[in-house]
Amino acid sequence: MADIVAKIIPILLLIAFGRYLSYKHILSQSTIDEIKKVVMDVALSSVLFLAFINMELKAEYFLLCLLIFVLLCILYSIGVGLNRLKGLRHPLIPFIITGNAFGLLGITLFGTVFGNENIGKLSILGVGHEFFIWFVFITLMRMKLKNERLSMDIAKEMIKSPLIISVVLGVVLNIMGLGVWIQEYSFTKGLYTTLQYLSNLATPLILIIVGYGLKFDKKYMRQSIQFVLLRSISILIIGYVFKFFIMDRLVMTDVMFDYAYFTFLILPPPLSLSIFVGNYSTKEHEELTNNTVVLNTVVTIAVYILFVLTI
Repeated sequence: MADIVAKIIPILLLIAFGRYLSYKHILSQSTIDEIKKVVMDVALSSVLFLAFINMELKAEYFLLCLLIFVLLCILYSIGVGLNRLKGLRHPLIPFIITGNAFGLLGITLFGTVFGNENIGKLSILGVGHEFFIWFVFITLMRMKLKNERLSMDIAKEMIKSPLIISVVLGVVLNIMGLGVWIQEYSFTKGLYTTLQYLSNLATPLILIIVGYGLKFDKKYMRQSIQFVLLRSISILIIGYVFKFFIMDRLVMTDVMFDYAYFTFLILPPPLSLSIFVGNYSTKEHEELTNNTVVLNTVVTIAVYILFVLTI
């Protein structure tokens, strides 16, 4: 129990520090946005590269990526169905129900508690998630909220994504058996060590960013609570039905994978969702989305801490 508490305290302190920076206006929102970009493109990419180059790759992992992609598509369809119910109708519901903050929160929470050596368990789920976000989620958002037509721009953006490049490069070098070779020569070992240093920046910076963004708008609180409840109930029910009846029959899992899967399911929507909504919809929808993501982030952190205390 003492070890678990010791891992939870840094999460709370770093989030509180981020909130303090916001409250005292020590850093501007534009500065935080720039730091977030560095974290996503450099620090988090380093985490994923190191995770995949050192991971024991199994054929079933590729199946897991496909299964997560299918699960997220199902959740989007559930959102479309909920949007047709009287009293629930809202164009944002399908996009609130599916997708999550895998990169900016999932890896941070999981890695802080279970260690970077187990990040691979969650990262495998994240690969299927990234394919869904880039190829399906953003495409549908453009089509549904802005009435745009299908284009190749999304595919081009995904190919250029540092997260995708780091995963692909890590997998390729792993398959080629170069993970050990890299550490046998001074120059390549130096590059590897540099990536380790960069990856260590991810967790503290992300938690500070999360804390900085914890601001509520009372105007949207009622709708946000409804969205968070809809999302949580839908994802947990569909997610575990999918796991018990499909995933567990096709893929061998262990306790650490079960922890990773739970982490994956309880995550809030992508922290950048409000930015996407702002680009493709109204200002009101953008503010509502931001409030929902912030509320869901607080709920996720609280639930995760309770979960960790029970294991």
